[in-house]
Amino acid sequence: MQFCDLHLCSHCSCSCRRVRRVCNVMEIMDGQAGGADTGDSNNKNVQIYPLRSNVVSPFLREMYEKEAKRNWDLFYKRNANRVTDSSHETKTVLEVGCGAGNTIFPLFADFPHLFIHACDFSPRAVNLVKSHKDYNESYFHVFVCDVTSDVLTQEVAPSSVDVVTLVFVLSAIAPEKMLHVLHNVKKVLKPGGHVLVRDYAVGDLAQERLDGKDQKIGENFYVRGDGTRAFYFSEESLGNLFLAAGFTLEDIRIHCRNVENRSRRITMHRRWIQGAFCLSSLQSSPSLDTSTSECFSYAVQTEVPPHSSLTNVLERKSKKQSVPTVKVAALEIDLTEGVAAQMFGDPVTFEITSIQIDNHIIHAKILPKELQHTFKSTGFILWESAYALAHLLNSSPCLSAGKTVLELGCGSVALCTLVTSLVAKRVVATDGDLGTLELLYENLKRNSQNFPVEKIMCCQLCWGDQEAIDALKGSNREGFQLVIGTDVTYVAEALPLLFETCRAVLAEPSSGMLEPLVLLCHVIRNVSENEIICMAEKYGFHLYSAWCPQTKEHSFQVNGSHVNVSLSEESMSNRLAFSGALRFMCFGLSQHKLRKREN
Repeated sequence: MQFCDLHLCSHCSCSCRRVRRVCNVMEIMDGQAGGADTGDSNNKNVQIYPLRSNVVSPFLREMYEKEAKRNWDLFYKRNANRVTDSSHETKTVLEVGCGAGNTIFPLFADFPHLFIHACDFSPRAVNLVKSHKDYNESYFHVFVCDVTSDVLTQEVAPSSVDVVTLVFVLSAIAPEKMLHVLHNVKKVLKPGGHVLVRDYAVGDLAQERLDGKDQKIGENFYVRGDGTRAFYFSEESLGNLFLAAGFTLEDIRIHCRNVENRSRRITMHRRWIQGAFCLSSLQSSPSLDTSTSECFSYAVQTEVPPHSSLTNVLERKSKKQSVPTVKVAALEIDLTEGVAAQMFGDPVTFEITSIQIDNHIIHAKILPKELQHTFKSTGFILWESAYALAHLLNSSPCLSAGKTVLELGCGSVALCTLVTSLVAKRVVATDGDLGTLELLYENLKRNSQNFPVEKIMCCQLCWGDQEAIDALKGSNREGFQLVIGTDVTYVAEALPLLFETCRAVLAEPSSGMLEPLVLLCHVIRNVSENEIICMAEKYGFHLYSAWCPQTKEHSFQVNGSHVNVSLSEESMSNRLAFSGALRFMCFGLSQHKLRKREN
């Protein structure tokens, strides 16, 4: 197997590093709702219903507080069938608000030396945990507890817990009770123990939707349609809350993810907040400056020294140390996962899967799509378009037989690279993310018995980086006769870099061979097909054909030569019954550009 050390782009953090990293280069445009014209001002309307208010009444606010336990219990009743089945020093963990156990069981599977306490104020949720196939009283202690009123030390020994996790728990509690909850947690936490938090952040899509309804209880505090409540934190409000409770701040940050619903063709802007807080052994953590608190000053009265706000703490910490991160296989992981890894070891989040392309089986380690938000790179997931193009290439060997092939944005599986290696002369798989390429090496070795991986070369390529392009051309002086890419066109800012790179690496036309082509497959999302075509034409390309996978057989002409492509019966009846949003596009260099190159 060949692995090429080409000259790599030094600007790996720029938008060209990983074109499929939507979150780094794409902005979500806010819609502007215009006011409706009320018509003739002389016409008087009769007010039948009372004027709408964006805040619920005091009566409803009190009712939602009293019925919080009942509403969450009903929630777990409705969703009981939808929960996920899922020589070290013994560490003790307390999961507050354990729900149906979707955190504690995967945690125990990765760290079997733990002893886990778990509580929830829904008896139904606790029963779901106890009925789980992996529940064992030797390793788990699960109990019903309302942390806003019950005392944790009645079930858990004081100062006995190493780590407390609060995953989407504080947001479900009334703001005036949050500080009491943290003091309750402190009683069972060891000196030097940690509290790890993940919750909703201000500006999340869900908050924006609730803002448009009469479901607001207070500032950043809402009631959902099912009666459960949700608070949305800023870094300052969460940090000040923990400082007021006597914790020291280790890290706090907001994570933004653009989550795509491909079937509905929408992108959702999600925001979560994560924090790690430590209980000082001397109990001398900075206190809260109530003048900077966003939402807790009305609920908590504490003695505070001046100039000790969260902002000052963050400034002091930034001067002393960098933000702590943990690297697993060259990947930077979110803070909460990092702290857990430091305490318990490195959890494995990838899975081995088998992918069938007609009569070929490919084994690959990939990241499940439901864990996409936990990693910055999208290259660890197998996308639908890669599966579709691999089927097309396998069913239409004329596209790659005997040719030198380049795949852009190959990801960690390089499905199309493996399929074309069966008939191609040589294949180069490129990606802008080094962590993705590291996993790709592993996956190629995993398939070395069934595919000629000795024909495959892997390297990092940052689109538009001339040094990297020159190094790639130097390793393949005749150029590439086919360039392929899947889901590489849905960031508008990256399109110029994409077609500039394709233009630079394509081979010169030769007699007896089909003109060099660029073959792309993508799901239509944020960038229209017309935008892609216009940008391709700007860089000297001509669209020969565009079609969807529902077409079993397709034919188009390339400079007078007929190109016939097809999909097998198996692929048509299996996963390729995709929506019309999935498209193939085939480009070649315009004739006047070809003549210019020849001259």
